[in-house]
Amino acid sequence: MTSEPTMRDRIVQAAERRVRASGFAEMSFRDVATDVGVKSASVHYHFPTKADLGVAIVANYAKRFSQALDGIDTSDPMTAFDAYAALYDVALVVDEAVCLCAIMGAESIGLPQTVNDQTRAFFQMNLSWLEGLFQRHTGTAQASLARLVVTALEGAIIVASNAQDRSVLADVTAELRQMVALRIRG
Repeated sequence: MTSEPTMRDRIVQAAERRVRASGFAEMSFRDVATDVGVKSASVHYHFPTKADLGVAIVANYAKRFSQALDGIDTSDPMTAFDAYAALYDVALVVDEAVCLCAIMGAESIGLPQTVNDQTRAFFQMNLSWLEGLFQRHTGTAQASLARLVVTALEGAIIVASNAQDRSVLADVTAELRQMVALRIRG
């Protein structure tokens, strides 16, 4: 039995959709309130500041992403890499939304520090997961390869969204897959 989302959950979900579609700077409490069907004061009740809402959005997104990572079987490195890359494919909805943390990373100069910290933790979670995968299969964490994978996938999402062309992400993923395979077999 699935319980109905709380008002707080509904606000976070609506705010995430807004941020993924147009960025954190463009998201307003008024727009989120309209999306949820409440007054702006109700959003402020749950999240006194925009920074509080931003932290909750990223934390919620990171939790879902972490659960997806936990579900990946890492016994075969290339199958695991494919499953990891597929998470980015799911995060890209051309002309509608991109990875939440791609947007937050791109807007980092103007974000509140608490939101930047939460976004940084998301990227660190990704790096740690990849380093663990590489460590398991090569004997070393391959930190630079992990950084390359995360930055290339995040960048590809942004470029694919701008170009309205999913093949950008597919092409970058294919190239990364070849690099990872070479390092793992290397």
